[in-house]
Amino acid sequence: MIIIEGQIGVGKTTMGVVLERELDITLYRELQRPETHSLLDRFYADQGRWAFTLQIHFLNERFRMIKQIRDAGGGALDRSIYGDRIFADVLHEDGQMNEEEYVTYTTLLDNMLEHVQPPDLLVYLDCTVDTALNRIKKRDRGLESTIPRDYLERLNKRYLRFYDAYEASPKMLIDTDARPIDVRANVPPILDEIRAALEGT
Repeated sequence: MIIIEGQIGVGKTTMGVVLERELDITLYRELQRPETHSLLDRFYADQGRWAFTLQIHFLNERFRMIKQIRDAGGGALDRSIYGDRIFADVLHEDGQMNEEEYVTYTTLLDNMLEHVQPPDLLVYLDCTVDTALNRIKKRDRGLESTIPRDYLERLNKRYLRFYDAYEASPKMLIDTDARPIDVRANVPPILDEIRAALEGT
């Protein structure tokens, strides 16, 4: 099991598609269900109303996908159950999730993590906030395009702290400003690094 993490707009799904194609591993996509897109649009329109519902939805989806990967004998996720807490923390700080909702969410997450098999590798994709904003604008996923810069800057700082503290599995960082995943020449050496990291596990 490979998990791909990083800022909104960093290129997680693009990386996942590359892994699926080149390593013959199934990609389990965060946004594969229509109801997920619908909830995201509701959330961006009214965060206080939908923050808790959306976080629980993502938590449930990721737990389901992890079980599918276990049963299938392998797979990749384009966002992980480990990084979900970052969004909950920010929403709680902003008052979009009240104390009871936050405690309910984090307790459920911790209970689920006791039953989750650790991944074989975390592939962390890094980029600047400017790059993330440009990629979000380019892909034009409805109300996602209205995400404020300050929100992305806060997420970016938390994600980097998350990566530094992460110990559930081997990990590697790819700077997608220096090596964009959608540039074909960058893909072979990145794949070589991922294969080497997997062999090390």
